[in-house]
Amino acid sequence: MDEGSEIMKAVRYLILTVVAVASLCASRSGWAQVISNPPTVVPLPPVVVVPPTVTYLGSVPSGVKTMITSFAVTRDNYLATQNLLLIRMKKATTATERQQIRAELQANRQAFLATLKTFREQLKTELAALKGKISHEEFLRIIDAAHNAGIEGGLNHHRGH
Repeated sequence: MDEGSEIMKAVRYLILTVVAVASLCASRSGWAQVISNPPTVVPLPPVVVVPPTVTYLGSVPSGVKTMITSFAVTRDNYLATQNLLLIRMKKATTATERQQIRAELQANRQAFLATLKTFREQLKTELAALKGKISHEEFLRIIDAAHNAGIEGGLNHHRGH
């Protein structure tokens, strides 16, 4: 489990504890007022994704490093958005709201797949251009580094995720 999810878990337990203590202390008339005038929901701030470091790519050409790094940021944004939409889906109260969120999930996925296709085409073009400029061993090492970067980023469809 990553540090962010552990922090969210701790915050969730803290909120539940505060609610439990408040429920023991609050009067019935106080709760009736809260129920009749529910507080407004404040939207969460946007997710800020810190670009990953590219030190594990070693001496991979800078153009390929830039492509891999920008894709990693795109992938992280996609996953964060999907997670937020799934949370909204769980909290949705009406069928219409759930259908709208499903459509957003699907649109986000389609946009990511289009970006993935573009990334693969750009990487293929970049690697084809490099193939004539470097040795075969160096070319294979760059391909392995790019492949490992995708696996380390958590988006490996062959592992059953």
